[in-house]
Amino acid sequence: MPTYSDAPSGIPRPGRVVTVAMCVVTGLTLAFAVGMNWAGVGADAFELFCGNTLAILHGQVWRLFSASLLQSPTSLWPLLSLLMSLYFFGVPLEQQWGQKRFARFLVGLLIVPSLIQAFFDIALPPSISRFLIPSFWFGGLAVSSGLAVAWALTNRGAVVRLYGILPITPRTIILLAVGTPFVYLLFRALPPEGIPGSLGGCFTGWLLGGGTPSPLRRYWLKFRIGRLDAEVAREAAQRKKRVERSRLKVIEGGLAKPEPPTDGEKGRGPDGRWLN
Repeated sequence: MPTYSDAPSGIPRPGRVVTVAMCVVTGLTLAFAVGMNWAGVGADAFELFCGNTLAILHGQVWRLFSASLLQSPTSLWPLLSLLMSLYFFGVPLEQQWGQKRFARFLVGLLIVPSLIQAFFDIALPPSISRFLIPSFWFGGLAVSSGLAVAWALTNRGAVVRLYGILPITPRTIILLAVGTPFVYLLFRALPPEGIPGSLGGCFTGWLLGGGTPSPLRRYWLKFRIGRLDAEVAREAAQRKKRVERSRLKVIEGGLAKPEPPTDGEKGRGPDGRWLN
């Protein structure tokens, strides 16, 4: 199993968000595995929570959230792979970011890749989309890829030791996460998550987790600062116009003692006008 060269000895304890996520994924997978393999539950019940572009467009928006939570009910490896990603990448991220930010990050990892996949399914012609997007998509590859990318960008100086022996740098982790969908595409082996969704997980990992603050928050702050600067400049221009229309003048003053005015200058200002 992977270990971190700069981590303390012992097994880190999962935080609350990671624990809840692992329990939800495990519970759903076991429920569908028992139901479909032993209780005669049909595939329609499973497909009801899978991603499907046409169903989403018809208002079944819960599929955007639930598709990445579903794992194959006929194989144990997809579930174990997602649980390992949540543990080895999610635990340190929750410790570094805190529960609230990590929870928002996970929610984004569930929704944004599904939105990207639905967009590509609409934009691409069917002759191309059928090689990239399954009719009903599900699985945690997008979540695992997003967690790996976010961890690699947050811990640039760390090293992962795969099975305690093979050191892997954060750059290699990013290359593996981004390259995995292209390997599927090269061998024309369509993953259940879909190619755009898997790449969307990498993009979401960078957008929501690529530093503190995240790129998305940095862009938002720059946008807000630009809006505030424009508002200040607009108010200054309006104030200048109001002053010009009022024809009021400011009489310069100071702390220095003024010279006594002559008889002809009494009652006049510095510009020679009479003062009230």
